[in-house]
Amino acid sequence: MKVKPMIGEYEVPGIQRIGTIEDRRVVEIPVPGLAGSYHQDLGSGAVSLRIEGTLAGDDARDDFLGKVREMYNAGDPVDFVADIVTATHVEKVLMTDLAVAEVAGTADTFRYAIVLAQHVEPPPPSPGADQGFGDLSDVNAAVAAEAGARPGRRAAQPEGPDAAPQGDAGRRQVRRRRAVVRRWQAQGTLRVGRACRRSPTP
Repeated sequence: MKVKPMIGEYEVPGIQRIGTIEDRRVVEIPVPGLAGSYHQDLGSGAVSLRIEGTLAGDDARDDFLGKVREMYNAGDPVDFVADIVTATHVEKVLMTDLAVAEVAGTADTFRYAIVLAQHVEPPPPSPGADQGFGDLSDVNAAVAAEAGARPGRRAAQPEGPDAAPQGDAGRRQVRRRRAVVRRWQAQGTLRVGRACRRSPTP
């Protein structure tokens, strides 16, 4: 063993076995009429590592459990180095499982098993995703406030007798007014403002 396995800055003691589990994400696609199936390769999955060992003595046990459980409870990715991850892309790992057991008949001896999972950093944001505008959650409110204070905004609709008719009732009222105007035109009556005058009869 050229390189002692280290999780973060902790050199794991008492290692008896260390191994990796690597797999590829392959989807089987049945094709009618094809002798066999088509397989689509979705790339490799995360590398898993399992470390097993044995320690003896109260001091060794307390030191091991204190440091390992601190990393386990933190749940943060840590650096990992070991010969067994040569030619892989494993640089950081997460501690996903921790098992500790004391064995009857062997005084002050306990066994442990640690399972690590490869940690992959998320991809960088796509170009244009962040244009440096900061938090835009209040843009709508600011635009609405600015539109309300703008001098050239649309004037409010008049109210009262001169108000423009609205809705279905307003449209019916407009049609009635037009019918009255056409009747006046047919009878030779002109309406000017509030006054009406009848054309002189020849």
